[in-house]
Amino acid sequence: MNFVSWAFALLFAAVMLARLTIGRRHNESAFLGVLLVASLVFYAWHIPAYLLVLVASSSIDFVAARAIHAAPTGAPSRRRWLVASLVSNLGLLGVFKYGDFLLLAAEDAGTLAGLEMRMPALGLVLPMGISFYTFQALSYTIDVYRGHLAPIRAYGRFLLFITFFPQLVAGPIVRATEFLPQMPRPRHLTRQAFYQGAWLLVLGFFLKMVCADNLAAYVDEYWDRGIREGTSATFALWLGVMFSGQIFADFCGYSTIAQGLGYWLGYRFPENFNAPYIATSFKNFWERWHITLSRWLRDYLYLPLGGNRGSRARTMVNLLTVMLLGGLWHGAAYTFIAWGAVHGLCLALERMLGLHRPAARPWAVTVAWALVVQAAVLVAWVFFRSPTIGGAWTFLVNVATGPWVAPEGWMLGALGFLAPIAVLHGWTWAEERTPGLRLTPALRAVLAALMAYAILTAHGGTSEFIYFQF
Repeated sequence: MNFVSWAFALLFAAVMLARLTIGRRHNESAFLGVLLVASLVFYAWHIPAYLLVLVASSSIDFVAARAIHAAPTGAPSRRRWLVASLVSNLGLLGVFKYGDFLLLAAEDAGTLAGLEMRMPALGLVLPMGISFYTFQALSYTIDVYRGHLAPIRAYGRFLLFITFFPQLVAGPIVRATEFLPQMPRPRHLTRQAFYQGAWLLVLGFFLKMVCADNLAAYVDEYWDRGIREGTSATFALWLGVMFSGQIFADFCGYSTIAQGLGYWLGYRFPENFNAPYIATSFKNFWERWHITLSRWLRDYLYLPLGGNRGSRARTMVNLLTVMLLGGLWHGAAYTFIAWGAVHGLCLALERMLGLHRPAARPWAVTVAWALVVQAAVLVAWVFFRSPTIGGAWTFLVNVATGPWVAPEGWMLGALGFLAPIAVLHGWTWAEERTPGLRLTPALRAVLAALMAYAILTAHGGTSEFIYFQF
């Protein structure tokens, strides 16, 4: 079950019926119970047994947070309970997501050492959304440990925070400090909230079903050709641009749908994307791309490592470490590590050159560096999409050395699905530089109608979201 399925439509219709009846004026316990049951059903739809894994790890976090809060400041038990939460969450993530990868890495290390080893494969199916709900759970226990948050008393409400179905599978990564305060407040489905939610839903489904899914058809069909030697530079570069558009529209589409569903159910989620392809620095890119992950890595990894408070060398190491782990978070493969390494090295170089501060740069340097940023982002996406490091390298060699030929007809046809992404970025760029520039209600209504028509008539053929696998 996912957002683009009839099963989900029926589930959400039942939840909205409860929202308009028992949850119409206040966040009654009965409505919270409906949300919790719907969330558990949504998760169990994938592999029912994995619901036990989710509930077990959540129970450990709930107990650990209560114990941390109850222990005196400085008591050793506080750290022990925090470690218990970290080990349970990261241990499950490690076994399910990285078990086979670590065994394969051991085989590769043995081969380099001249030893022939055959490690057994675990062959475990990855629990849906485990990377996302793991980070949400960790933010809860860490914030309680730091004294930023008091633990919640009701287990059911805590479990709802972990499993809330609109953003359970692929984010945004919502922290307990953002979600829990919204639970007890009265909520009314106002006209403004309804219209805003509807706008976000139409925009999200348009990005996913029209832009991402149609671009996916081209990318999936032609990517193997892109990683073959001798492919033209025109072909390879255009294919890379299309994947850049696909992954943005797919992931931003999911996050936007989640925000729209949240509005209708009375919850607001943090923004997760803000036109990343107009970023003028690598730092700015990560302030615009997967914003909730960027902030999580900053607050719970980069700053605890020392951030930029130490020497320049230590700051470079911290940036590279965080991005390597960020790459590994995306997937258990060398290609994801390479993707993280590209971003980590670029962030470190940018800081070393002092180019992370746009106010200190002449406009010509800003424009030139923005082009470098987007070129490097494109290079990183090639590693992200390719099945192997060797394939990604061949793809990039084709871009750099292949012949430039006239575009093929299908390349021009794909422009129709890239154009809305470019318009969205262009409008954001204009908004940021023109005070007071906003879509009028009338224009927004016209755009929503056009996007709804496109969803019905020009949707693609796939329904899976790219980030479901993470």
